[in-house]
Amino acid sequence: MKSVHRYLLGLIALLFAFLFVSYVVNENENYFKSLIYRHEDEGAAMYVALAIVATVVAPLSALPFLPLVSLLYGWFWAAIFSIIGWSVGAWIAFVIARRWGKDIVKNFVSLSAIERLEARIPTEHLFWHIVLLRVLVPVDALSYAIGIFTNVKVRTYMAATVVGITPFAFVWAYVGSLSWEYLLALAGGVCAAYAVYFALRRSR
Repeated sequence: MKSVHRYLLGLIALLFAFLFVSYVVNENENYFKSLIYRHEDEGAAMYVALAIVATVVAPLSALPFLPLVSLLYGWFWAAIFSIIGWSVGAWIAFVIARRWGKDIVKNFVSLSAIERLEARIPTEHLFWHIVLLRVLVPVDALSYAIGIFTNVKVRTYMAATVVGITPFAFVWAYVGSLSWEYLLALAGGVCAAYAVYFALRRSR
């Protein structure tokens, strides 16, 4: 239950960050488009680099910047850039965990978060379990946990990672392309759902 509670709160915070960035982007659309026209390749590279760093170092996140990237490059390319950045970051986090263990990992992410994930990682059918976990768990913490607590091969881990994050990337990139009014309505809906969930939980 606590994990669901944290997930919903995180989703609400993320939606409001989306909302703020979307509002700023929509109010300054011409400025951002003229800016990126002169620095198109550099802008894409900067977002991919940010996604890599945010994946390796918790609790940073590149997601709030997706409304800007979706506006400038379109939601399809925003998703592709996210997949590249998150995949490279997940590979780096995995290698750090596999080679140096908890002594180094603790500098990038909370060890308690890693240890809570240990019980969720099975010893069999790792490919499909990793795919499923990618939908439910932040990329950074899961990457470190898998690197520490499993013997999965890098190729299997990376294939499962790409499969797992691809739908997530496209959904969030598309959400990032929506107007801030739609995002406001979506954030309100999530808040209402959380209020109902919290009220039902307290009534038990």
